Amino acid sequence: MITVLFLCLMQKEIDQIESQIIERVYNLFQEKYHGNKSAFAKSAQCSETTIRRILRKQQGITINLLLRMAQALDTTVSELMKDLQIQRNQK
Repeated sequence: MITVLFLCLMQKEIDQIESQIIERVYNLFQEKYHGNKSAFAKSAQCSETTIRRILRKQQGITINLLLRMAQALDTTVSELMKDLQIQRNQK
């Protein structure tokens, strides 16, 4: 039971991190691609559907895709993760 609770709390933190990263990706995407999901998808070597689903937070992001997206945005994964605000949930 305690393990399940711990995993649930841990998943919430992971979801917070992912949400913040996607927000940063979205902002950089708007700056560089001016909302053109097709051009961004081509640069990130994925489908436009994948970009759309990730930006809507309907799909998780893999490390592999995060690396390709960072490269397409002329940044690094480290920069996307820099100074993330992670709130630890208490019971």
